Amino acid sequence: MTSPGSPEFAAPHAAPPVGTLLTPPPAASRHRPLGAIGLVLALLAGVVASAVGGSAAFIVARGAGAEFIARGGQTFDWRVLSPVRDVVLLGEIAFWAGTVLGIAALVIGIVATARNLGRGTGIAAIVVSALGPFVFGVLVFVALAAGASASAGTAV
Repeated sequence: MTSPGSPEFAAPHAAPPVGTLLTPPPAASRHRPLGAIGLVLALLAGVVASAVGGSAAFIVARGAGAEFIARGGQTFDWRVLSPVRDVVLLGEIAFWAGTVLGIAALVIGIVATARNLGRGTGIAAIVVSALGPFVFGVLVFVALAAGASASAGTAV
């Protein structure tokens, strides 16, 4: 019992035994898919669109090359593409789809890198989407040359 003017004492503090200190639970890692989304779009633009465009270019050159050579090869007449117009359309769709997907991948990669929402895959998306047009151009050029050389032996 304490008197009205006397100090009050609390119970003595007892430290917990050694080794029983609680560590905070590990922070749940957030899944950051934005960089991965950008990388998938960049791969679709750089690899798939380039492959489709290259195969279309090979078929167009093989189909229209013989007619082009038969006409002398001096002036280009758009009518030589009539037999392969559906494949020309496929190549154009591959070009424009690759362009749209590559631009989207570049933007998403930049956002993911700047906001740290998958920085590594965001950087990879930026690199792949920047190299995509060069891959497309080289592949189409090589396919056109291969298709033209394949059709050179069939000229009448």
